[in-house]
Amino acid sequence: MRIGSLCSGYGGLELATDLVLGPLDHAWHGEYDPAPAAVLARHWPNVRNLGDIAAVTAADGWADLDPVDIVAAGYPCQPFSAAGIRKGFDDPRNRWPDVHAAIRALRPRLVILENVRGHLNRGFPTVVASLAALGYVGRWRCVRASDAGAAHHRDRLFAVAWPQEATPPHLAGDGADPARHADRLTLLPSPPTARAGNNRGGAGGRVGPIRPSLDQVDRLLPTPTATHWGRNATAHRRAPKLTTNVDGWTLADVAHADRWGAYTAAIRRWEHVLGRPAPEPTITTRGRRHLSPVFVEWLMGLPLGHVTDVITKRADALRILGNGVVPQAAARALRLLLGESTARPVQFDLFDAMEGTAA
Repeated sequence: MRIGSLCSGYGGLELATDLVLGPLDHAWHGEYDPAPAAVLARHWPNVRNLGDIAAVTAADGWADLDPVDIVAAGYPCQPFSAAGIRKGFDDPRNRWPDVHAAIRALRPRLVILENVRGHLNRGFPTVVASLAALGYVGRWRCVRASDAGAAHHRDRLFAVAWPQEATPPHLAGDGADPARHADRLTLLPSPPTARAGNNRGGAGGRVGPIRPSLDQVDRLLPTPTATHWGRNATAHRRAPKLTTNVDGWTLADVAHADRWGAYTAAIRRWEHVLGRPAPEPTITTRGRRHLSPVFVEWLMGLPLGHVTDVITKRADALRILGNGVVPQAAARALRLLLGESTARPVQFDLFDAMEGTAA
């Protein structure tokens, strides 16, 4: 199958889709920011980058692109994030109209979307209504990076949609879960009863709750965000003052690798899932300790050097990583959403999904 991605970032959704439905033929990307575009060019050197997708829409150029089976889009979260100014569709950074234009022109067999959880109450009803108007049905749910074994929460909304007259692509291989080993660890403490029943991940349409065993860690690291790294970042100003601050995290959050303290179980679990040890969390420059991009890259579940071998400027690397998708979490979401849809040919209307009812 052929995939085209929009608002591609470092290619996290493409990595996840390859895990679940691959191997895939990558037809084109759409990424205007030079830094993540350089990462895409390194790993997919022969794949065309469309650049600014708003310009493609303005030129009515979507129908001229090579057809694809899958369109994946992690369109900008700033208009919908609770951490931003919350303008939603009135935000000039909103790129959903361009993603919608691409879907309308290309009619892919499968649409994969990713955004922040806050999008559910800020713009997502418009998204699902516009997909339904194009004749697409599908499912959505929120999945945390920690549900795939990661050492931080990173709660994200994922949705899949396909033409109502068709069926979505089948899962590749044996349907193995990327986090299938994470619930076998014996070092993880059992959560209190109240936490075991917590469903903060948010069950979407017709999908059962995530296994609580993946949440059996007392304390998780702060999730990487693109706003942590600036001097005036909100997270930096609000960080506890009990210890020295490092780019919005405390040094207690990024303790030396051989003494993770309260985060030991979370770190060890992610090491187990990824199959490689956590790197040194900080680097020292000019006598000061700073959060290491290599450590954040590891937290995001990326192959070693996926971003940091390409982007050597620390601030740019951290910004790209903070905006990215954890591939293992996206893959888990896709397996949950597509696994049920391929097992039972039930049409589930995206608009009705907002009310939690079946079409």
